[in-house]
Amino acid sequence: MTEPGPTAGADDGPAADPRGWPLPRTVSVGDLGPLADPISEHNGQAVAVTPLENHPGWLAKFYRPDQHPEDADRLDLLISAPDTLPAADRALLHSGTCWPVARIHETGNPAVGCVIPMAPEQYRAELRRGGFGERRFVEIDWLAKSDESILGVGLPPPGFAGRLAACRQLTELAAVLEGLGLVYSDWSFSNAFWSPDQSSVYLIDVDGCRPEKMSDLHQPNWADPLTPPGTDADVYTDRYRLGLLVAKCLTGRRDAHAFHTVAASPWPNQPAVSEVLLDMLFAADRERRPSAAQLGRALDSGPYLRTAPRPPRTELPPLPPPPVTIPQPRTAAPVPTPSPPPRSDLRAGWILVLALAVIVLFVMAANH
Repeated sequence: MTEPGPTAGADDGPAADPRGWPLPRTVSVGDLGPLADPISEHNGQAVAVTPLENHPGWLAKFYRPDQHPEDADRLDLLISAPDTLPAADRALLHSGTCWPVARIHETGNPAVGCVIPMAPEQYRAELRRGGFGERRFVEIDWLAKSDESILGVGLPPPGFAGRLAACRQLTELAAVLEGLGLVYSDWSFSNAFWSPDQSSVYLIDVDGCRPEKMSDLHQPNWADPLTPPGTDADVYTDRYRLGLLVAKCLTGRRDAHAFHTVAASPWPNQPAVSEVLLDMLFAADRERRPSAAQLGRALDSGPYLRTAPRPPRTELPPLPPPPVTIPQPRTAAPVPTPSPPPRSDLRAGWILVLALAVIVLFVMAANH
């Protein structure tokens, strides 16, 4: 991982893309050949995401027509960005993201879309619910649930080691983006896949990254309290959302319990993780939030070296109230039903009745 700007550690000349894209970095729609049926439509900034029949494993992502005029230059910057990275960071970007490899153009529109790789098969798994199974990409959302919930849908539970490995890779990717001076802003449950078998993550929608700042789109439950509505997202917004995602995935909780678990410092082998996450999430000054690289070092059991005293923090949100248990009404004890008398008692009663009847008849006959 590098902290400097885009040219730090750059190798000489463009590096070959190990994923094997065979065409140039700028292609026309006609260059792509026949398109298969879309696998996604009208999702975010994309009109459609379509497999390329002549190039298995590659997708054409077509944008809505209301994109910014500078998008062609921005896409070209993203496509060439891996060339500026050291080999290890470049390999991480290629293996852990759907980084764009070509800009698609047509007459009158220099940025119709881009070509991206399809996510590897290791990020698909069969999820079983209610007796039915469905093979699909596993969103990182599942890491923000308990091991019991994950096991309940047929996935292997990650345990702390698996959660830690996934959060390390997520943080390493964030550090590469931050080192490139790019803002992602889309850190959330729906923009990364998780491989339970490999304990790895895969970041999607990275073609939306922008240098330095970008419009801060509203995301329920992911709003940065120190980025006012209507202002741009920047590196400090990214740091907050990354910390939020890591805190939830590392603890397996998605509410205020995640923050209180972090504050309790439950990880003796990663003693600095709690402090870094708390500063990312609750520093009262957004510019005092630790970087992704600092969080990465803490997740690797390294120290947290502040350049200044600990920043003032806002308070942790209160825990949600425990679920209310409604007592069940007590039912009255059933009235016992008397058991019928024994058959011998019935027989004795009939003999007595017959005897009395005989006596009455005898008395009546005597009187006549």
